[in-house]
Amino acid sequence: MTEEDAEYEAVVVDDAEREPSAVSGTMHVDLVSELGCTEMRPKVWYLSPGDEMSFHRQDVQEELYYVVRGPGRLRVGDEVRDVEEGTAIRVPPETPRQILNDTDDEHDHVWLVVGAPPVEDDGLPPTDDSDASA
Repeated sequence: MTEEDAEYEAVVVDDAEREPSAVSGTMHVDLVSELGCTEMRPKVWYLSPGDEMSFHRQDVQEELYYVVRGPGRLRVGDEVRDVEEGTAIRVPPETPRQILNDTDDEHDHVWLVVGAPPVEDDGLPPTDDSDASA
């Protein structure tokens, strides 16, 4: 395959339209629609001080979390941990998780989150008897 034949899509994430999550209201760029992804669900999340995603688990998706700008904060199960910028974490579907910015930082924490396989509305409450969702 020559360079002219190569298929790919690109987007400058900082130039893409940000939209609020329907559940948490957290701003994000949906790279699924921006890039036409079919085998994964990548999104870039912008967490301002005080923002947090919903505490959730997935039905079938495993998720990759990568701190683009941070440090980030990640709750996995009952543990909240600091995550250095440039760190990647894989979380299996059944493990409850949440990204949050509960710091006094003056800047957004920025995360790339990629779920696969690409299942719509895969988020579940952290336990079967909770009412939280992704």
